[in-house]
Amino acid sequence: MKRARKLLGVLLATAVVGLVAVPAAQGTIFERFRFVEPYSFPEEICGIEVEIEGTRSVHGRIRTGKGKLATTFFGHFNIDYSETWTAANGRFVTVTGNSLFNEVKAVPLGGNLFRFTAVEAGQPFRLYDSEGNLLLRDRGVIRHSAVFDTEGDDTPGAVLIEEFEPSVRGPHPGFFDETLCPVLVPLLTGP
Repeated sequence: MKRARKLLGVLLATAVVGLVAVPAAQGTIFERFRFVEPYSFPEEICGIEVEIEGTRSVHGRIRTGKGKLATTFFGHFNIDYSETWTAANGRFVTVTGNSLFNEVKAVPLGGNLFRFTAVEAGQPFRLYDSEGNLLLRDRGVIRHSAVFDTEGDDTPGAVLIEEFEPSVRGPHPGFFDETLCPVLVPLLTGP
C-alpha cells in the first residue's frame, strides 16, 4: 500500500474538489485561486493508528480545453503542506511537502470520456522525527493517469472512472510502505 501517496492524494482531491485538469498551452484561464486550510483526521499508517493534523496551502489555475477538448478543464496547482502524525502514546513525526501538480494532456476516448495525464514534480513528502531531523525525502517526478467522464458540460468537474498505477521516477521512499514503515514504526512505537 502506498500510504504516504494515498495521503497526498487525499490532499489533492480535497484541494481541487470539482476541478478537472490544466495544460499550460491550451485554452484560456477559467479560474485562478489560492487558499490555506487546516485539516485533521485519524488514519492507520504502517499498522499504527495516528491523528493527522496539518495545514495545506494551494494556489493554482484552471484552463479550458479547445476543439475536441472543449469539455475538459486542466489544472495547474502548487501544493504546500505541513502536518503532524501523533500516535496514541504521544510520540509524533512531522511530514511536509511541496509539489507542482500539472495536468498536461487529455486524450478523447469517445463520448465524454477522456484519459488525463498529470505530472507531479518536487518534494511531495518529507519525514522528520520529533527533533526536526530529516529522515526521508521524496523527490523527482510522478506521472498520474486516469479516465474521467466530463459529463459534456462547460463547467469544471468530472466523474473519476478509472485510475492507473502511477509512474514513479526518482527516489520516493515515502511512496512505498516497504521503505516508509521501517523508518516510521520505531519513531512512533519506540521507548
